[in-house]
Parts: sequence; C-alpha cells; structure tokens
Amino acid sequence: MSNKLRKEKQTGKRIIALIAVFVSVFCCVFFAARGKFNTRATDGVSMMIVAPFQRAFSWVGSQLTFIVDTVKEISNLHEQNKLLREEVKILRAQNLSAAEFASENQRLRSLLDYKLAAVQFDLVAASVIGRESSSWSSVIVINRGTLDGVADNMAVVTDLGLVGHVTEAGVNSSKVQLLIDPRSSVGTLIQRPESRVAGIVEGDMKNPAHPRMVNIPKESDVKVDDTVITSGFGGVYPKGIVVGKIIEVRNEEGGLLEYGVLETSVDFQKLEDVAVIVASREAPPEPIQPPAQTPGTETDPHETAEKLQHAQQQIQDAQQQVQDAQQQQLQQAGYVEPQTSIAPEPNVAEEATR
Repeated sequence: MSNKLRKEKQTGKRIIALIAVFVSVFCCVFFAARGKFNTRATDGVSMMIVAPFQRAFSWVGSQLTFIVDTVKEISNLHEQNKLLREEVKILRAQNLSAAEFASENQRLRSLLDYKLAAVQFDLVAASVIGRESSSWSSVIVINRGTLDGVADNMAVVTDLGLVGHVTEAGVNSSKVQLLIDPRSSVGTLIQRPESRVAGIVEGDMKNPAHPRMVNIPKESDVKVDDTVITSGFGGVYPKGIVVGKIIEVRNEEGGLLEYGVLETSVDFQKLEDVAVIVASREAPPEPIQPPAQTPGTETDPHETAEKLQHAQQQIQDAQQQVQDAQQQQLQQAGYVEPQTSIAPEPNVAEEATR
C-alpha cells in the first residue's frame, strides 16, 4: 500500500514538473514573440525550443491542407463523373435516334425514287404497323385506309418488287395478304425475251420463305436465275412488277408439269415501308435513241439537216431548169402556145423526205 502511494506521489510530481516546463517554455516563446527578451541568448533558446513545434505545426497544417484539397478534388471528380455519365446516356439515345432516322430516311428515299421512276402507277406510301398473330409471315397491317384512297384488291409493292394485295381496307388501316401466303395466287411471266413462259406464283406451306411458280409445262424454257414478273392477268396485279427469281426447277409428281422455286425480291421479315398502287396505266414507251455511229464517221445532226435541205433546194432548182428547157423546146416545135405553161411536176425528193 505504501509503495502504491509513493508511486502516485512520484507520478504527481512528474506531471507538475512537466506542466511547469511547458508553462515556462510557453512564456519564453510568448515574450520572445512580443519582443520582451531581445537578447541573443533568449533568441537562440526560443528559436531552438520553438523550431520543433513550428515544424510539427507546419507539417500538420500541410497534411490537413492536402487532405482537404484531396477531399474537394474527389468530390469534384465525383460530380464530373456523374455529369459525364448523364451526358453519355443522352448521346447514346441521340445516336440511336439518329441511326433510326437515317434508316427510315434511306427507306423512304428509295420508295420515293421508285415512285418517280414508275410513272405508270399512282402510289400511296404506307408503314407496316402490325402482323396478324395467326399468320405472322403472310398478313400484315398498314396505316392507310379508305380515307387515303386504298381499296380491296389493290397491289402493294416496295422499290424492290411485289409485296401482295389489300384484302380488307378499313377507314384508317388495311390488311395486306403477302404473296408468300398459301392462299395467294399471282399470275406471272418469265421476263427473259426468249422464254416469256407463263405461270402462277403461290405460297408454299412447307417452305414459307420460297413460293412456287406452278403450272409450267414440262421442258419449258425456264432456267435458274430467270427473273419472274407479274403478267397482268386477273386485274389485281399490274404487269411488269418484279416478283423474284428462279433458284430451282423441279418436276411435279404427275410428271407432266414442273414448277420453279422462287427467291422473292422482297425480304418479308424486314418489311417496314410499302406503297399501295391506287391506279395504274400503261408505261410510256422509251424514247427512240439514234443508232450508234461508226467510230470515225460521226456527224453532227444539225449539220446533216442543213446539208439535206441544201441538197433538196439544188434538186428543185435543177427540176425547174429542166422544165424551162422543155417549155422552150415545145414552143420552138410549135406544140404549145407561148402563153401556156406546163404545170410543174411534183417534187419527188420533197415527197420522199416527207
């Protein structure tokens, strides 16, 4: 017990001594700072005592400043990162929207080019807004109806070729049966001039992606890669619309007929924009082009016309001279009176030119 009391007394004395030293040092530093002790000895002692504390305080201050700046920088980086993430989301959405607009623009531009080229058709553009669930690949719904001039049995096309025909025209929408539907039937021709074989294209339930051209007599001039177009028979589909091309020719089971397997010109799985033919006319004939001239003998058409006109005038002058000479000879022979004159002969060269 006595030892414990002694230790506590010694500890108390040490604490008092440390406090006294600290107070003394503080007083020296305070008075030195205020200029009370201006002697060299006090200055040296105060500098020696204060220097470690100044270094410690300076280091602590610099560390605190570094920590505060780091925290501020991290906070700023977090805010910048958040803003950049939001900007990236906006830019991605804009990029997707721009890509969709570009795709739509390209499709509509192709459809417009087809409308300008197919002057024999009056077209109404439409968009695919649905497909029947019972026949996903054979009937589509478009956003045009009777208010837009659409009616039943009107042909539907794209810039690539035939799509199908309208089976049910509503007020603001219509149903279109695709040509790959097994219930569909399209009169067609082989486009090749040497062939012109007629047939009927109908959908194949076993192979929905590739319809068949049936009712082709055996040994007909039908070859792989032949282009198939509409024949115009039946009054639903105008003549000359591309349907597809032959990829295979097979014999029917009876052996008397054959059929061709077609690859359609339109990809029905990617069908988005179409056009309805609300009226059709015969296509105007192509302008007659002058035949190609032999190299080295090219002539100017205007110069040729001038030369031909000059030659005609020379022929007329020569004929007039011949007539005058004949008139003089007849007058000298006494066959005609001097006052009478022979009617001029018709201008043979002019009649030939006409």
